[in-house]
Amino acid sequence: ILKLQFLYFIGFCPKKISNTLVTKSMSRMSKMCVGLLLAAGYSAGQQACNGMDCQAVEQPLQLGIQKCTKAGGCQKDGETYITMDANWRWLQHEDTYTNCWDQYKMWVNPDCSSAADQQKCAQNCMLEGVDYGKYGVTSDGTSMTMKFKGPDGNIGSRLYMLEQKAEAKARGASKADPSSWEYKTFNLLNKEFSFTVEAPKLSCGINGPIYFVEMNKDGDMDGTYNSAGPLYGTGYCDAQCPGDMHFVKGRANIPIQNAQGGGADSAWHACCNEIDLWEANNVSTAVTPHPCEANGTDVTGTYACPNGADKCRETCDHAGCDFASYRLQYYSGGMNGAKVNFYGNGLKVDASKPVTVVTQFVTDDGTDTGKLKEMRRVYVQDGKVIQNMNATVAGNTHDSITDGFCKDQANTFDDKVQHFSAKGGMAATGDSFTRGMVLVFSLWDDKEAHMLWLDGKYPQNASDSTPGAVRGTCGPNEGPPMQPEQNYADVTTSYGNLKYGEIGSTFP
Repeated sequence: ILKLQFLYFIGFCPKKISNTLVTKSMSRMSKMCVGLLLAAGYSAGQQACNGMDCQAVEQPLQLGIQKCTKAGGCQKDGETYITMDANWRWLQHEDTYTNCWDQYKMWVNPDCSSAADQQKCAQNCMLEGVDYGKYGVTSDGTSMTMKFKGPDGNIGSRLYMLEQKAEAKARGASKADPSSWEYKTFNLLNKEFSFTVEAPKLSCGINGPIYFVEMNKDGDMDGTYNSAGPLYGTGYCDAQCPGDMHFVKGRANIPIQNAQGGGADSAWHACCNEIDLWEANNVSTAVTPHPCEANGTDVTGTYACPNGADKCRETCDHAGCDFASYRLQYYSGGMNGAKVNFYGNGLKVDASKPVTVVTQFVTDDGTDTGKLKEMRRVYVQDGKVIQNMNATVAGNTHDSITDGFCKDQANTFDDKVQHFSAKGGMAATGDSFTRGMVLVFSLWDDKEAHMLWLDGKYPQNASDSTPGAVRGTCGPNEGPPMQPEQNYADVTTSYGNLKYGEIGSTFP
């Protein structure tokens, strides 16, 4: 499934900074921005600048999470925060204060005209800290709200959970020091993860996912190419192998053809394992593991996926193995939409009300060191526990994601090629937890496929009787981007009551 997020409003740092790594011991040192500079003797990279040269103070928002056991209940799990992805941050020419990146022309700095210009491209462009309110992101410490359209016109966002390193806290490191931060990573084998979501106006064409990716906990911060790190949201990857990242491993990512805008390919695609706990609007929802062959962040070769060709499938299972409520119930009900009654506004799991979503990761031997064999879904709403729906595929009844379910679905819905199994299936998905996965929150619209893979008919030219094609009731012209994004200013999604721990410990 395509997950291309685009930037809409890009800002600036107001003063020129030396093209070498410098530290300024000043009273205004807490004013932080990230400079994408040419470090002396190295290629283009993401460097941190300190002092009065920067306009915004980077202050990640606090968002707590609880760790639970059956015997001891749930307790706060340290001090955790959320930070904005680097791609959403303001990227500006250091001298002219004009955008280095344009949503239509991509790189607009004249030094960014070819893939050979990685050094020059980054030399004069810098990132600022984020005013989260302008992106419509707020947090009270226990729950977070994301607006689709921020008060300044920014559209969508992507956020990661992070924390200060234990050793940095022990030595009293400043929170303004990028080197003191790391992404919080999770290993959920033989455990469960739960959260409460409220998104009554999240309609056709918009998706509010929460998911895990195997991005590096240091955000690829190495002190040479990247001195910004998790505090500034660097290092993203997922199983779609995104090529729209401005910087990958600290290097400038130059598209093949500037003029192609959003359709252009890029020099690098950052691929890694992905587990979508919740992709949803008020029409449909899906839980989807996406295994990859590589461990951790794999930067594919130059022009790995030219002109939209699906060569990145060689690395990751893009489509994944989705347990999608509408899609499965429509098919199981004999291609009859009238029989879809499990998830949606006013249905058994009522999308118009807050709902607690629980995902359980069951191992083959019931231990934390076993191999992942099953992903189970449970809902809690209005004080009632709601078990997942049953779906009949290839003559077999399923209510969870297993290797057997994924094989049945691929043979019935897809191209009969077992991509999920070929990438290691459930075991490979679970192995990514042993290396640590990062929690991601996002809110976005889909300019490529209009989110029809989640809430409509996809591909659009398929018949309603094509197994698996109907995934919701949305038409190709409903919702953004076919309708003006500005019309969706009141669309929000809220996440709270974040918990993880032993299976059966995070909900009644």
